[in-house]
Amino acid sequence: MKEIKLLERIERTDALIRKGCSGNAKDLAKRLGVSPRSIFNMLRIMKEDFNAPIVYDRNLTAYRYTTEGEIVMSFVKKNNA
Repeated sequence: MKEIKLLERIERTDALIRKGCSGNAKDLAKRLGVSPRSIFNMLRIMKEDFNAPIVYDRNLTAYRYTTEGEIVMSFVKKNNA
């Protein structure tokens, strides 16, 4: 169950980053109902395990991707052609 919550948070964080409204770690923590430390841990997972090119942009005071894209977590059925 803990893993499901983490995956949901990652999906929400990804959406906020893509929309350009993630804010800083404290803002993001408030939005997701977790501690700032949890945000830093989640961002580390997103970077290391999902290869997400996340950086903190001081001018935007928000996290952003250095390359356009998104994190996709779903089952993809193979087409047996």
